[in-house]
Amino acid sequence: MRKLDTLMKTVGVGGCFLMTSINAQVGINTSNPQAILHVDGAKDNSVFGIPTAAQTANDVVFTANGEIGIGTLNPAVKIDVRSVNNTDNSIGIGETTQTASAAGSGAMRYNPLNGGKMQYSDGVVWQDLISSPTKAIVVANIQAANFAVKVPYQISTGISGWTEISDPTGNFTPGTGIFTAPRTGVYLVSFTYDFVRISLVSGYFSEARYVVNGSSVVKKCVKSFSNTSKQAQVAGSCVAGVQLNKGDIFQPHIYQSVYNGSLSLRTDTTPASNEYGFVNLSIVEQ
Repeated sequence: MRKLDTLMKTVGVGGCFLMTSINAQVGINTSNPQAILHVDGAKDNSVFGIPTAAQTANDVVFTANGEIGIGTLNPAVKIDVRSVNNTDNSIGIGETTQTASAAGSGAMRYNPLNGGKMQYSDGVVWQDLISSPTKAIVVANIQAANFAVKVPYQISTGISGWTEISDPTGNFTPGTGIFTAPRTGVYLVSFTYDFVRISLVSGYFSEARYVVNGSSVVKKCVKSFSNTSKQAQVAGSCVAGVQLNKGDIFQPHIYQSVYNGSLSLRTDTTPASNEYGFVNLSIVEQ
C-alpha cells in the first residue's frame, strides 16, 4: 500500500490525470472506480454512483477475475467490447508471419491474400473462418375466400394477406406481403397468380411487378392476350433474381389491364377446392 501511495503522489504532482485508490480499486481520470483498475477515457463519470451507459462508452476496466471491459463495466469474457452506446465495437486483428504451431491453438489473424480473410490456428495450420448465416427462405400462398382478393383496373397493387408456410429468419410480414432483406445480395423470387374467368379483349395484358422500397419497379413479367372476346382465366408468373441492399423492402405487385373494374384472384381456403393454390410466392436468398 505504501508503494501505491508513493505512486499516487508522484502522478498527482504531474497533474496529467487523477488517480485514486478506494478499497484497493484504482481509478484513472475518475475518483469513483468501479473495478480493480478503471480508466475513464473522457473523464466524464460522476463522482458518485454507477456511470451511465453513455459515460461508460469511453471507459476501460480490469476486473478482479482478470477480465477486460472496453465500453462496459461488466465484461462477461476475457476481453469484452460490447458497449451499449458505442457505434463502433469492432476489434482490429492484424497480420502475422508466425506459423500456426508457433502462434498456438486458438490464435487468430488477418490474411490479406485472395481478397483478405480471417483465419484461426488449430495448432498445426491456419484455418479459414467460414461464416454460414441462416439464409432467408420465404414460402407463402394466398388462402382466401372466393372473390375476396381483388386487383383494381390499371393500378399497380401490392399483394397482401399471405399465409406463411416457411420463414426461418422472420423477414417476411404475411399481413402486408412485405419482405425486408436481412443482407445485401441477390434474392431469387418466384411469384404466380391466377384471376377468375373473364372475357378477354385484344391487346390487354397483366403484369407481375417486383417493387422495392415502395416505388421502384425492378422487374416486370408481362402476360398479353391477342384473342378477342374469349373466355379465359388470366394467369401469370415471374421468376427473377433481385438485387437488394440490407434493409430494402420488397413486395410483389400485380397490374391488370384486362378488366375495367376490380378483378378477383382465383383463391379458396380449402385445399381440395379447384380454386385453391394458384397464388404463390417464394423468396430465396442466394
